[in-house]
Amino acid sequence: MNTTTYCISIKYTFLAIALLGTTSLGFSQSKFLKDLRKTAEESAKRAMDRKVDEKASQVTEDAVDMILDAPNIFRSKRGQIKDTEEGNDSDLSSENDTSGSSSAVTVAGQFIPDGQVMYKDQFERDALGDFPSKWETNSGGEVVTVDDFKALRTSGTGYYIPNLPTSLPDNYAVEFDLFTYNLDYKTTTPLRFAIHLVDQPIISRAKKGAKIEMPLWYKGASDYFLIESYGTALKFNNKIPYDYTDKLNDLIHVTLVKNGKRVRLFLDEIKVLDIPTLITEDIGQYIQFYVRSVDLQKDLVVAIANLQITEEGEDLRARLLKKEGFSTTAILFHTASDQIQPSSFKFLNELGNILQEDGSINIQIIGHTDSDGDQNSNQTLSENRAKSVAAYLSENFGVEMERLMTLGKGESEPLNKNSNAAEKAANRRVEFKTF
Repeated sequence: MNTTTYCISIKYTFLAIALLGTTSLGFSQSKFLKDLRKTAEESAKRAMDRKVDEKASQVTEDAVDMILDAPNIFRSKRGQIKDTEEGNDSDLSSENDTSGSSSAVTVAGQFIPDGQVMYKDQFERDALGDFPSKWETNSGGEVVTVDDFKALRTSGTGYYIPNLPTSLPDNYAVEFDLFTYNLDYKTTTPLRFAIHLVDQPIISRAKKGAKIEMPLWYKGASDYFLIESYGTALKFNNKIPYDYTDKLNDLIHVTLVKNGKRVRLFLDEIKVLDIPTLITEDIGQYIQFYVRSVDLQKDLVVAIANLQITEEGEDLRARLLKKEGFSTTAILFHTASDQIQPSSFKFLNELGNILQEDGSINIQIIGHTDSDGDQNSNQTLSENRAKSVAAYLSENFGVEMERLMTLGKGESEPLNKNSNAAEKAANRRVEFKTF
């Protein structure tokens, strides 16, 4: 019943009472009418109070919804697509339909961190609007929400560092999501984001370090990375072309991999940088995130989320280039056969990527077996297995056979006594040396 209906009902109730009051009624009837009039008034008042309460409650709920929906909730394009999919909307734009199209992601450009997690922060326990408890900065910032996760929204110009429990090892991978929003060329000319690899955990520019910097000009100069080392004997300063404009104003998954002196950078699992000697001396033990000219009055958003650091193994390229080479049991064959098992493809693909990217590396592939079976058969088997590895690299990665020398040593160079299954498995190995 709406307010108008209540008012009409009250009006006619009072009219009926007035008419009855003009008749010659006894004292008891007069008292009854007074009570009836009072009851009607109280009933009407209660009805009006309920409507006021309901209206106030609705206004309060609407206000709460407004507070929850803004200003700390941002949507990436991916989040909007996810919302559409969850709403069972099958009429998606054709520009989001990648069926039948070739992927821009190649095996050579991928890196999947699989080491031990050293540090992880998703801001679970940090309140919205507060600066996160496990970070430091010389600028400003607050925890906001992007899609369905929390992020650190940066502000102004300054450095942001996570409070790591220990210094970083020689080989590690840093993963995080970078969210940018409302970027516009005319108002964001100075806007930049950078990763610094430094020698100490400070919230200012370190004396020694190396950086990878990204201009965040949505329709301007976001077509290069600035690579620089400073405070070290080896000076590095260069612009490396790569246009990432279409990735801005959205969510970007960033992976930085450090292997000794080598640093690689991946955007959305696609390799965009590979610097063999960016790191010198003892820099790279700590990381800094740097932003410049993030003007909140212009509603600019540069936010970091889902940070994870893993300790990785020694880079395969580094192992390959060692003079003594290395051997591995990651390449498996079917019993008494030179047919490679599919579980070996991950290692072989990584090796193939390196040989494909660096045409100066030539390798010798040496097969080894355990002592089971005939010695002559094992010799032949080891030779054929080395040839199978070379054939895989040539057929799948286009490595010229002139760069691949094969050799078999059978059971002649065991690492142990071949006395049990574990020792025999260690002897069934493939060795690699450069030439």
